[in-house]
Amino acid sequence: MPIRRTSLDTSFIRFHDSASSLLSSCQAHFKARERDSNIIYPFALKTKSQEPSSPTSRSNAQLRTYITSSSSSGTDSDSEDEYRDIPAKIPEQFWLSLWTTRGRTSSAKLDIVLSCTKGPIGDYPVFLYSNVPDECLTQDFLESRIELLVTRLKSCVSSRRVFSVFGPAPLTRAFVMAWTTATNMRHMPIADPYYAAKHTFCTRETLSSDSYGPLPAGHSMRLADWSDLKRGAELCFGFAVGSEPFVLSEDGAVLEATGMIKNGQMFVYNIASEDGHIETASIVCVTRTSGSVSAITKVYTNPDHRGRKYAERLVRHVSHHLLFEAKKSAVVLFVAHDNKAAEKVYDRVGFAGLCGKPRPEGVSDWIEIGFEDTDLGHW
Repeated sequence: MPIRRTSLDTSFIRFHDSASSLLSSCQAHFKARERDSNIIYPFALKTKSQEPSSPTSRSNAQLRTYITSSSSSGTDSDSEDEYRDIPAKIPEQFWLSLWTTRGRTSSAKLDIVLSCTKGPIGDYPVFLYSNVPDECLTQDFLESRIELLVTRLKSCVSSRRVFSVFGPAPLTRAFVMAWTTATNMRHMPIADPYYAAKHTFCTRETLSSDSYGPLPAGHSMRLADWSDLKRGAELCFGFAVGSEPFVLSEDGAVLEATGMIKNGQMFVYNIASEDGHIETASIVCVTRTSGSVSAITKVYTNPDHRGRKYAERLVRHVSHHLLFEAKKSAVVLFVAHDNKAAEKVYDRVGFAGLCGKPRPEGVSDWIEIGFEDTDLGHW
């Protein structure tokens, strides 16, 4: 049944069975907060480009679906109307956007977007995007909205599909509490978060210059090509070993590296010896890109080459390429709270709000929390 609140706010959800549908409703909001929406927006753009130009699925979501309302004079939707926009067969990928109006005449404002999507190796976690600043994610703001979102999600997927959720920390924690209750505690949250990190950014103004001089003889930094596949896959495998529970088999690492090289998403720091032998000391991968923002999503250095500034130089090289050659306005990344070495590297490159420095708007805490007895995916 609809839930009444003591304000004039009315929240509703739009179900999107295609990226085209999502972007028709939300793209302007994503573009206005492009750094913050990077966890969802680039994937939606990529998915839309792969959809038929005239998709058979609906390109427009229903406006009034499952409503949380406090309007005593309004007419609440009945149960048939509440679920009229959900297809009989739920697609493998879908998105939920939550909107709020104040009174009957105000335009709807986007609050939250939830994605339930698939990657090349497996299902992605449930991703959450907040269209409001972190300081607005109070219990009063979140409680009824999250209850509405969880109720809708529960009607769309098996609870085993929700193996983890990743988003801004206050939003994610509220979701975890509500989801645990909604599933009658069949899937308890795992005590230790899978990932807890700062979301930070670098711009042309904050990017530092390389103070280490020219590269040594035989050293190079460039976009990876097929000659780098075997070495790049080995470093992808090494990265995943430290990313439990999302580990990769050796074959899975080859698949991942193949996709990134094919799509121009992997950069390498290579060292060539005098006899022609080449080692890849470090990789940097950029796998989420939209119009003005790109995300560095993987940085890994061969343990035999650590402590020599290779990762720092490559991150700076890639950031410079993205900002000055690809003309992005910002490069974003996540850095784990407990990875102080990486935080120092990114701070020296010019990423904001790290190593105890003041946090500007756009630097925030994110968290991924897993659930027990679920079907683990990969990202």
